[in-house]
Amino acid sequence: MRMISSDRAKMAWLTVPIIFVSLLAANRMTWPTEPSLSDQDPARVLQAYVRATYARDFVAAYRFISAEDRKVRDLNRYVQQRGSYGGFILEAARKLSEYVEIQTLKTQGSPNRVHMSIKYRVPDPQKLAPLLFNWDPYRLNALPPAEQKRLIDSLDQRGREGSFAMSQGEETFELVKESNDWRIFLNWAAGVKIPLRLDLSKSTDLDIALSKNEFVLQPGEVFEIVLKIKNHAKQPVTVRIGHLVEPSLIADFLDFVQCGFLLPVTVQPEKEQEFSGTYMLRGSLPEGIRQLNLTYDFRQLQ
Repeated sequence: MRMISSDRAKMAWLTVPIIFVSLLAANRMTWPTEPSLSDQDPARVLQAYVRATYARDFVAAYRFISAEDRKVRDLNRYVQQRGSYGGFILEAARKLSEYVEIQTLKTQGSPNRVHMSIKYRVPDPQKLAPLLFNWDPYRLNALPPAEQKRLIDSLDQRGREGSFAMSQGEETFELVKESNDWRIFLNWAAGVKIPLRLDLSKSTDLDIALSKNEFVLQPGEVFEIVLKIKNHAKQPVTVRIGHLVEPSLIADFLDFVQCGFLLPVTVQPEKEQEFSGTYMLRGSLPEGIRQLNLTYDFRQLQ
């Protein structure tokens, strides 16, 4: 978890299967805007969706998302939250997306709803970063046309030779049938659950209450937590309040907007004081994340 900054760091490429879709970000590809016969094949729909998300073409990816999900998040919000590239970086990543490999491992379900498990191999964006100026869109887009062409030709040659370093993993997707077409069901309506917990084992003189024990949010939403701290001791108590977000791998997707207890706080004897913190669940939270756990750890300093 970290403070929001107006100058956000570039999103890191991730290689863990649970956040597979976040790994699959590279550019914006052009896909058909109208349904086609391929939409009637769930495997081909899933392949198109995966390649669109790898290509960072979230306009195209949105077309393959279920109608139920689209009721929760419209196209503009989805595209803004996920982020897109522009200019030459699109072309470079389009070339890479041609070499995404997807193998269906298992399909199970009913005629109108299936779960598909896939194995994927994708060009590893981290390994390719030195060749692509660390994915800096300003530097890539500023390349002269002749250098841009040479870079595309180099990527094409490496792809045909099979010399890309590849990332791989497995992931399961749910698809639903709408009329005759298959769509990816992400269950956005379920939101992201954030249960809160207090660890008071290192602060015995305090009674602490939360304004709310659990939040259910959509990515991009802001929420506020109020801590009511009562000191039963006869002297002031200073306490440091720690924050533990789990799973730790995705902790940075929960940002501080404003926090009144980042520094140690002092509660006067036999008094109750309130401290508030405002957070934002990032819109770029990887698909498939349904819960983050937030624990407050209270360490009495005196």
